[in-house]
Amino acid sequence: MSDSLAAAPGAASRFLDNYLTCLAKASVPERPRRWYVKRVEDFIRAQQGRKIKALSGAEVTEYLARIGLENRLAGWQFRQCVDAIRILYCELLASPVCQQVAWVYWHEGAIHFVLVPAVGR
Repeated sequence: MSDSLAAAPGAASRFLDNYLTCLAKASVPERPRRWYVKRVEDFIRAQQGRKIKALSGAEVTEYLARIGLENRLAGWQFRQCVDAIRILYCELLASPVCQQVAWVYWHEGAIHFVLVPAVGR
């Protein structure tokens, strides 16, 4: 499986199909699934070519902290991003990273990172 959704059309299609299956199994309603895909695509792009399977829990945590502090997402959007990445690592990849990230903290503590609305939103 490629880490870049644009790397190979076949690999990207399989990745998307497999991720969408995981979203369905996780009971994510159909309508927001496209946003979960967008959140994962943003996460992959932010890695600038690094393999997502090779990232550590600390690197995933660093990403969550960074996007939370950038304050570009509303609280619910940040929680959606946390869920999207959690499903990626815990369901699709079944990666050890799943056990290394404090998902509940990030999901429930998200409001602490998105307290002040961004200017010009």
